[in-house]
Amino acid sequence: MKKYSDKFLNQHYKLKKAVIGMEFEFYIKEFSYYKTMEMLNKELSPVKVWGFRQYHSGFETDELNFKIEPDLSGGSNMVELITGPLKYYDAKYYLIKIAKFIQNYGYTNDKSSIHFNISFDDNEKDLNDLNILKLNLNVDEDEVYRLFPSRKNNVYSKTIQKIIPYKDYDFYNVPILSVKNNIKIPNDKYYGVNFLNIIKDRQGQRLEFRYIGGKDYEKNIGTLIYFMDRFVINSYDCIDTDFNQQEIDKLESYLDTNIMAFKNFSKYDNFIINYPKIQLQIDQDSNYDVVNAYYSNIYSKLYHLFDSMIEIGECIINYVTTTQKIEIVDAKIKSISNIKNCDFINCELSGLYENCMIIGGEIRNSHIVKCEVKKCDIYDSKVFSCNVDDCVLNNCYYMDGYMNSQMIGGVFRCGKLGPYASMDSYVKIVTDYDNFFNIVYDTEVKTEDDGEIKAYGKSFSKK
Repeated sequence: MKKYSDKFLNQHYKLKKAVIGMEFEFYIKEFSYYKTMEMLNKELSPVKVWGFRQYHSGFETDELNFKIEPDLSGGSNMVELITGPLKYYDAKYYLIKIAKFIQNYGYTNDKSSIHFNISFDDNEKDLNDLNILKLNLNVDEDEVYRLFPSRKNNVYSKTIQKIIPYKDYDFYNVPILSVKNNIKIPNDKYYGVNFLNIIKDRQGQRLEFRYIGGKDYEKNIGTLIYFMDRFVINSYDCIDTDFNQQEIDKLESYLDTNIMAFKNFSKYDNFIINYPKIQLQIDQDSNYDVVNAYYSNIYSKLYHLFDSMIEIGECIINYVTTTQKIEIVDAKIKSISNIKNCDFINCELSGLYENCMIIGGEIRNSHIVKCEVKKCDIYDSKVFSCNVDDCVLNNCYYMDGYMNSQMIGGVFRCGKLGPYASMDSYVKIVTDYDNFFNIVYDTEVKTEDDGEIKAYGKSFSKK
């Protein structure tokens, strides 16, 4: 990587038009939340840092008012420091100041990240005119992963190459404008680039770059500045601009590879050759003629499943014709994008899962949403709006849903408790009545008649 002065010296006119807001995730090391906020105000003066109990509070930041909030999804001591939109040189100044503050008074791990929110103070650079496909072809994800290896295949900063369409094409020489017009903005933010805010008005529009993070990210200040500048220039160059030949060639190479892979997957004999340790069944029948007869109806679902993960061990995959769902038994799976509407039995899982039934096995470092989970050991995961029964949750973040399980450590945000639910003394329970930090638990659980937890923690009885 070239030095900053060599790499971007002749592009300073692009950088100075950037408006950048930053979000720093880190952990408090030794001091209380309030002491940390006091020191931040001293370090970042004349900026005022405001503290809130609520994650994603409604407080609007600006160039003189930042905020710090709990981000308990990363554990009980994680906080998020959010700047206001800043002019480029101010953003660079505060990036250095805040990174040094984290070095001195905080720490980071693989759950930590820094996000750059980029827009432009330029009437000719409206993000509504962003050429998303061009940006996709220009962002060098491999460069990011070389310097921040823990971010590769991270479920919260998924590769944006996944949004390039190819399955609907049956030939390789697809006009680039056809691909551009068929590209869809993902409906979730958990990509290396979050596009959800580019269609807002000029005041609210921004591109959020989520690639950078991992243990000790704050110690690589020069690298942080490099990527901030790189992302600004990538964005600037892709607004209201056409494709060059290098980008056309790159897209054709991508389409060639992926269209060929998809077509090869469409034949059952190829599946057998490529995945000899996986037994494919139709209604628990693995007879070749039966599976081959159904394969043309299910291969697209299977391809999406396999394309969403980077590894799968020896297992059984059964397609249930009555429910039109895929069952996976005894697999070891790491997903890199959402896997939806599947059943998992006695599997070892990590990654992103939504609207799935998960019975038995183990779940680690995952983000599971609206799932039915039974008899599983769950570690270091975020569990949202799930029914969790007869499980053990270890150091997890739980929110909404129904929990009839044992919880050891972690954070319980809200939800309904079943008759066999239990939590040890290390669980941090957060409610609308309690502060997020330094709570001493000395009272019983307070619930509504329907079992939904409303308060738990320090003595707050009315006088």
